[in-house]
Amino acid sequence: QTHWALEGITTTFRPGVTWLAGPLGAGTSTLLGALAGLLPRLSGGDGAGTATLDGADVAASSPLDRGIGWLGPAPALQLSGVAGTVRDEIAVGPMNLGWPRERIRAAVEAAMARTDVAHLADRAPNALSGGETQRVLLAALLATDPQVLLLDEPCAALDHAARERIADLLVTLGREGRIVVLTCDDADLMATRADRVVVLCGGAVAADTTPAVLLAESAPALGVGSTDAATLAAMAGYPAPRPLTTEALVATLALDADVAPVRTPPSPPRDATPVLAMREASYAWPDGRPVLHALTLAVHPGEAMMVLGPNGAGKSTMLRLAMALAQPQQGVVEVLGAPTTGRHPEDLAPTVGFLFQEPERQLFAASVRAECAIGPRLAGWDRARVEAATVGILATLGLDDVAEEHPWDLPLPRRRLVALAATLVSRPQLLLLDEPTAGLDAASRDRVMQAAVAHCEAGGTLVAVTHDPVFAHEVGTRAIVMRDGRVGLEGSVTAGLDAAGLVRPAALAIGARLGVVGGRGVVADVLARRTRG
Repeated sequence: QTHWALEGITTTFRPGVTWLAGPLGAGTSTLLGALAGLLPRLSGGDGAGTATLDGADVAASSPLDRGIGWLGPAPALQLSGVAGTVRDEIAVGPMNLGWPRERIRAAVEAAMARTDVAHLADRAPNALSGGETQRVLLAALLATDPQVLLLDEPCAALDHAARERIADLLVTLGREGRIVVLTCDDADLMATRADRVVVLCGGAVAADTTPAVLLAESAPALGVGSTDAATLAAMAGYPAPRPLTTEALVATLALDADVAPVRTPPSPPRDATPVLAMREASYAWPDGRPVLHALTLAVHPGEAMMVLGPNGAGKSTMLRLAMALAQPQQGVVEVLGAPTTGRHPEDLAPTVGFLFQEPERQLFAASVRAECAIGPRLAGWDRARVEAATVGILATLGLDDVAEEHPWDLPLPRRRLVALAATLVSRPQLLLLDEPTAGLDAASRDRVMQAAVAHCEAGGTLVAVTHDPVFAHEVGTRAIVMRDGRVGLEGSVTAGLDAAGLVRPAALAIGARLGVVGGRGVVADVLARRTRG
């Protein structure tokens, strides 16, 4: 029996910004691939109906030839592999179009300027951070002067400032007459920028409206996250239509506008040996470009350290040193009291668990269930214990329904959940997470937060790189803010979020006043309130 990932979709996209929304597995990524003419040609399977641009079938030729720019959910996999520098990478598309040299040069420079990547022009594409790669690939699309931009989570890996700039750029592109269709997990980002929102559920259109109407009224019922303010209002029992901004929430609930800072729970006692310690640790790329400069930090048992900061600050590299995926050229990195020098990741696993920013790097089993069973088996667990742990983690992260699916047949956000499940199932003492909530819907983000809190409450330690202020606030006990390979600030999560420009402080403070958010340990209560609501 045929199972349609998309079914019966008939719609027209016009110049401007259209936001595709929906719960995980709704079909948003599939729709973008179909609109680009890539599916089912590249994915296999059956297709019915057509997608046309200016009356011509988009599948009849390549997206590039049709004036379509498509950005997939895993940017690192979309690099050409033939360019030695970012400037050359951005030039690949125009070169394939056969443009003259001067036109190519001008298009590349203009695209780099619009996406703020000119400072990366001479860098190697494979030596970029996830957020930098995402912006470079967007620049590569813009350099071809596309009529249509189909973007799958184009802001997922970006820091807060870059996310705002790129979202504003997309609005500008829509006003220039281009058709911009994108998926995005950040309702606050899209609330005032999208002209239209199309919600998919089960591969069909469940709503086609404006963001203001959706977010204020029916978003939760359709499995779509709303803005911070509307979510807080819903948690507090306020009926629809709900206020979409912090200012409107303050006025609606008659709260004082001058709200007190959110209290962050104190860190655990520090008399124990650090689970992770770095002393004057430095690291540089093979070409000599420095990434980390004399990094010194200590993470103690039971802590949940949030690592914040802009793209390219060295956050992911710091995690790689902690997992012995890279060795410091100077200084010392110690994990569980022993230096990592001369050790390898397999020497640390499963006591140390690592979630890559790109989950495809760590998925290789033929089913989700088998993927989750690998770690416990290698740890020597007996069959009954492996099975019980696997069943438990699948339930915790909402993966029961795809247990027998191949991980690569799942959309990227669910692949991220699978990779996290395979990391958590062995109950590592130290858990290293790189962007664990990127691209997730609200329900999945709640599950990840709950699992992270449970890990620490059971005695585990967490170090998480994140651009997600809610995850950092709800899970973290302490934060560092990294800039240019150094620790620029170390302190409370609230101070870290403020310094990193990641948080909407008033929204979190209001949540604390309403009793619906308050820091680590309240995730279960938040989930219960959402369920009751």
